[in-house]
Amino acid sequence: MKSALLNKLRSELELHINKLAFIIAKTHIDPNTLTLTSLVAAFMSIPLALLTRNGLVVAAIISITGLLDVIDGAVARVSRRSSLRGALLDSFIDRLCEAILTIAMLILGLNPQIIVVFFTFSFLASYLRAKGESLGVSLSGVGLMERPERLIGLITVALTVDLAGITAANTLLLVLAVLTGITVLQRFLYIWRRLSSVK
Repeated sequence: MKSALLNKLRSELELHINKLAFIIAKTHIDPNTLTLTSLVAAFMSIPLALLTRNGLVVAAIISITGLLDVIDGAVARVSRRSSLRGALLDSFIDRLCEAILTIAMLILGLNPQIIVVFFTFSFLASYLRAKGESLGVSLSGVGLMERPERLIGLITVALTVDLAGITAANTLLLVLAVLTGITVLQRFLYIWRRLSSVK
């Protein structure tokens, strides 16, 4: 459901992430520690947004949170320390980070209604992936806006606040919300069709 270019870029990014994960795994850092560190980073977005009202600062925090979110799973895989409890913690912290970042975006002055719509769709997209996989349907690569794309979108929105103003940032966030809503629909229909063949 994605273009060949996006899939190629994603594959190249995963290759670099795995290389970094191998390096980190050699330090014997626990993947759960990385997961919890991403939560600490997300929490920092609130006081920093209050103190600076700077989109660049919030964008940096989102970048750190997103990188840690990607790295923790990769480290768990390459170090063979993947576990059901780790997967639960990772999923829970991801949702908590999204909720915290909602507050940071509000502090930056973005439109509250658009923020609510975007994060509602974002939560639904994540829920459908988790629910689909619990039903035996893999949703890897399904939908326009997977979590990495949504995080990149948020980073861009935060940067736009400083670079082009709040109106442009709200417009970009609205586009992001619409694309995430399309992702929700894509994932629901994909799961629905796959389950139609299950007795």
